[in-house]
Amino acid sequence: MFKVVAEPQFTHTVKVRVPVDGGHEDQSFKARFRVIDTDEVAEIELKEGRKAAVKRILVSMEELVDSEGNPVSYSDALRDQLVQQPYVEIALYRTYLEAVTGAKTGN
Repeated sequence: MFKVVAEPQFTHTVKVRVPVDGGHEDQSFKARFRVIDTDEVAEIELKEGRKAAVKRILVSMEELVDSEGNPVSYSDALRDQLVQQPYVEIALYRTYLEAVTGAKTGN
């Protein structure tokens, strides 16, 4: 049976390859996403870019810490700051697409 949900949301682990001297460090956090229809995603991307689409689909983030390992609370300002980092933006978008399509994305 398929459940019809008015405003579907889900939480997935987002794996981020953070650039460091000489390579990358694998880090992760949990993100809660809202599912929006494909036409809306495409329209946002076309008119405003992928960052705007990521901001629209992202509900919240968990398991974030500062450079000393202290917990950091989610806020829209923090979301905006993190989405400006290309490796975070790409990781969020890739996680969302893989979750809603069930297929791994390419590069």
